[in-house]
Amino acid sequence: MANKSTPLIWLRTFLAAARHSNFTRAAEELYITQAAVSKHMRALELHLGQPLFVRQAHGLQLTELGSRYQIEVEATLQNLDNTTSDLFGLSDNKSIQLHCNLAFSQWWLIPRLSDLYRSQPNLELELHHSIWDTQNEPIKGDIHIRYGVFNTNNEHTLRLTNDHLIPMMASSLTKAEQPKLPLLHVLGYRHGWHWYAEQLDREDILSRPQRSVDNSVIAYQMAAQGLGVVLVRSSFAKHPWITANLQMCDWPYCETPESFFAMRRDGIIVGAQLGALWGWLEQQIERHL
Repeated sequence: MANKSTPLIWLRTFLAAARHSNFTRAAEELYITQAAVSKHMRALELHLGQPLFVRQAHGLQLTELGSRYQIEVEATLQNLDNTTSDLFGLSDNKSIQLHCNLAFSQWWLIPRLSDLYRSQPNLELELHHSIWDTQNEPIKGDIHIRYGVFNTNNEHTLRLTNDHLIPMMASSLTKAEQPKLPLLHVLGYRHGWHWYAEQLDREDILSRPQRSVDNSVIAYQMAAQGLGVVLVRSSFAKHPWITANLQMCDWPYCETPESFFAMRRDGIIVGAQLGALWGWLEQQIERHL
């Protein structure tokens, strides 16, 4: 049966249920009943011949296949929404969607938002977040800020940071305690501790225990609790929370080819609001890059 067309409403219901891990909250988002969400999901799983969720006492968990399906469906529906906006000129009739890497939003964007709203008081902005995006996936929202190796230089892309990796640990610790600390590894960065050790010819560093986490927000908080040494991106290092809770180690910093960059979809209609946000990002580069 899976070769037949899949009703769009089932897919949108699936994405809402996957985001919330809860049928009731998905129903609230979609303005339908919880029973309707459950019915859609039973129908979709029967249609596909595979379970998408594991039902648990305290919520839902996606199966491995369900997690992969979520990524593909989200990208496909985003492309459909983008095409609709582009073809029918809807971009200026709605708020601007800024899809942002979570760490970048926490340590770079949020401290600058008051400046954005002061300069653009009429800006209607929706902030959406993800922990990681693959570089080849479709651009989400009107502007998408992601992390990776910047290799494009055109009017649709802005490099927002030039980063160094700075080893840092809790401000409450003494430098004498540094040799006892594990390495805090942020999953998703291609240039982390292995890159650092290679650049400085310090392979001995990698003999330390490593503790891994999937985002720098938690990694920095773990470091502040004395749980390890973390590589802080230099574009984040001046954030007030970081300066108050972390200190530089005795190890030197090193460069990384990875950076944060903003991407705008090709062919999108650049209305007043989108142009204002893009121009503001360009100003931030001039001030802080």
